[in-house]
Formats: sequence, structure tokens, C-alpha cells
Amino acid sequence: MERKNKKNILAALAAASFAFGLSSPTISMAATGDTVRPVIKLLQDPLVDTAIDLFAPTIGNAAKAISGVDLAALNQSFTVAPGGLPHNDLTASEPVRPAKPSNAPLGDSVFGTVAIPFKHLAALNNFAGPLAEIRSGKSLDCGANGCNAAATAIANAEAKIADASIRDKINTINFTVNHAIRYASDMQTYHVADYWAKPSEALSHQQGDCEDYAILKMAALYKAGVDLDHMTLVVLFDQQRHFYHAVLSVSVNGNNLILDNMRDEVLSDKRIAEYLPLYSIVAGRGYLHGSRDPRAQAVAAAVPLAKVIPGEGEVH
Repeated sequence: MERKNKKNILAALAAASFAFGLSSPTISMAATGDTVRPVIKLLQDPLVDTAIDLFAPTIGNAAKAISGVDLAALNQSFTVAPGGLPHNDLTASEPVRPAKPSNAPLGDSVFGTVAIPFKHLAALNNFAGPLAEIRSGKSLDCGANGCNAAATAIANAEAKIADASIRDKINTINFTVNHAIRYASDMQTYHVADYWAKPSEALSHQQGDCEDYAILKMAALYKAGVDLDHMTLVVLFDQQRHFYHAVLSVSVNGNNLILDNMRDEVLSDKRIAEYLPLYSIVAGRGYLHGSRDPRAQAVAAAVPLAKVIPGEGEVH
């Protein structure tokens, strides 16, 4: 591998690792002039070799993804105290305020971030079962005892939007699912801290938490003819309400429309400043998200991704 390519890969890995707490003990950032040099203890961190193998075939795309990053601005923003913020104290110094939309966004992914492919995202295992059921085309089928109220509501919505526009389909499904099931934590429903329910399970229980709403909406839109490659499950930090959350983003003509169990109105991601994406999944492919905002970086680095529980907080 050429030295230049390896340098670009490691730079992308270092930025993602710092922002998302993937391997913070083995990565430090040393600033010189207008650059940020990743200093990586390669022999102590097998994740580096994994990431190099991951990015090597698509180094052109990786380099393109980070080409818009202002390294000087990043250099100034790396001011988190050693060890980052305490895991249980995201507001140790002062409240985290929503990042303001920038006139020159960091990237063209959801909420103006850069999305970096990452095939070893732990949440892919959580999503494997629901995704397989969605692809089967049977996720919304009723059981032997017939349709309950939630399944009936969604079936009626599907019939209503059969010949509707994509925007009408999105609006109808978002509203219908928001009211077809009720919010309940995974502990209440499944007696575990974090469980990503299949659509059939959410319908059977007629309740779920935020990622269950997003997954059920994905299933309903897939049945209505929306391509899975156009739908993104986004796990994020809500900087206004101070908790981890999950939404469904649907790409329509270059716009990211957000289906959220917190609101019935479908909004463009450009109108939601308080949401900070941490990672996302598109048709079984995982992505990490990078942001320029220094407060966002501090929040993202505070808790390792594997411990983030959408709708709850973090695993202890």
C-alpha cells in the first residue's frame, strides 16, 4: 500500500475514532501549524489493521469523504480534557446546545455530516434480524389470530397510499406508526436493556422504543415500494433533550426526510439542528458520522458507541 494512501486511511480512522470513542486510549492528536497528525500505537490496537483493510479498497471514496474537513478548525476544536467527559456527565461544565446549521456543511450525509463506511459496527448484529424480516416481505403479515389494532391501522394505511406520491407515503406512514404503537422501553417490553425488535414483534406487542418505531416505518415503506437503499436508520444524540435517540431518514430527490416518533410532521434534516448523528445503517451497511462542531465531538467521545442505547442512555 502506498504511504500516501495509508496516511489518508489512518487520518480518517483517527478522526472517526476520536469523535466516536472507538479507540480513544490508543489515539492522540498532535497539532502542528494547520494540520492534525494522528499518532497511533499500531501494535496495541488491532482495530487499526481492521480499518486499513476496510478502507484500502475504497481509499478514493474515503479521501473524498474527508476532503471537506477543515483541519485547522478541527485542530482548534480538540480541546477535550484527557479521557473525555465522564460517561455519566454529558453536561459536566455547561449544557450542550444544539449545533447551528453551517453555511459550509461538513458533508452531504444526513444532518450535514460525513458518513464513513464501517462494516464492524456492533449495531449491525442488532439490526440483522429485523432487516431479514423486512426483506422477506412478510414483516407486516398478521398471525393466526388475525390482525390486532396496530397491524390493522398499518394495513389500512398501506391500502390508502398504494398509488400515492413518495412524500404522501412518508407522511402517512410516519403518522400512522406513531399512533399505532405506544412508546415503551426495551426493559418494559423484553426485560433487557437494549433490543431491536422485528416489525412483527413491535406489532405483536403494540409498543416499542425509538429504533422499533424507525424499523417498523422502514418495513411499512418497503412494502409501499420504497427502496431499502433510500432508507437510513440513524442513531443520534439529541443535544436539546440530552438523550440518545433513533430516527428513520428517507432520501427523496437529494433531500433527507426525517421520520421521528417524537413528532408527526416529517421534516428535512436541515430543519433539525439539535440532532447529532453517531452512526447509521443503510440496508445492512454501517456508517460512522463525523461533525465539525466541538461540542458535538465532546458528546460523541463521551460514550463508546457499543454502550449507546437509543431511547435510554448507555449500557453500564
